[in-house]
Amino acid sequence: MNLDRIELDGAGSPARLAARIHDLAPDLPLKFDIKALCRQLDIHEIREIDTSAYEAAIIMDEYKADGSILLARSSSAKRKRFSIGHELGHFLLPTHLPKSGGFSCSHGDLKTDGAGATNRHARIEAEANRFAAHLLMPPRKIRANLGTPRPDLTEVSRLSDEFFVSKEAMARSYVDAHRETLALVFLHHGKIKRFYKPDDFPFLDVIIGNEVPEDSVASDHGYHPAQASEMEECDPCIWLGEWSQRKVATLSEQVLAQRDGHAMVLLHAELLE
Repeated sequence: MNLDRIELDGAGSPARLAARIHDLAPDLPLKFDIKALCRQLDIHEIREIDTSAYEAAIIMDEYKADGSILLARSSSAKRKRFSIGHELGHFLLPTHLPKSGGFSCSHGDLKTDGAGATNRHARIEAEANRFAAHLLMPPRKIRANLGTPRPDLTEVSRLSDEFFVSKEAMARSYVDAHRETLALVFLHHGKIKRFYKPDDFPFLDVIIGNEVPEDSVASDHGYHPAQASEMEECDPCIWLGEWSQRKVATLSEQVLAQRDGHAMVLLHAELLE
């Protein structure tokens, strides 16, 4: 691998920038060494520190001559890998101009998708996340490594290990890369914590903080951590608003139990023609 930042000029969007890196280094394995990649692109230091102030940070001057990435030592190895990709995005994206010597990013910043963002901070954090996702989990490589064409959260678990990223990060990229119309709902102790859906998925009639809908598979799944239910057809009214229900031929639901009361719900909508 031999990269030069000058070769990335003109690839301004997060997805195009990540794709350009893969075009220039087509033999990168799924679990490629992101630290080695950073060194090629003028990140001269990646260091772990004891901090609760942020999840990750990058230090650089206004000209972005070079940069240093700092990581919270307490994070998991998979989360640190995504954090490095996120900070590299801040460094490489030309519109991400540093204030006060760089960027410091919270756990929430590393999850935002920018939906409904009304301020610059949310927009640029979402762009850094998109860059990291496309760099670590290119859609074409996800599709090339699918074990089955049908939506399945057990595939998300397997792919998260193959690409060495967290299940949540892989789930989002899996939904984006998949040919079917999918959405995700993340739960904690039976309450809706957040959700993620591409623009083509119908409106989800859910409210953050509310209990999971009654009669959903997730409402009483009773599975052990890492255990997934079957994908089951459900009544669209469980998850969708009245208007959205009219667009859907069938809606199916699958739940994956995780540790500490967390769970992930995959929704699959087959839309009417």
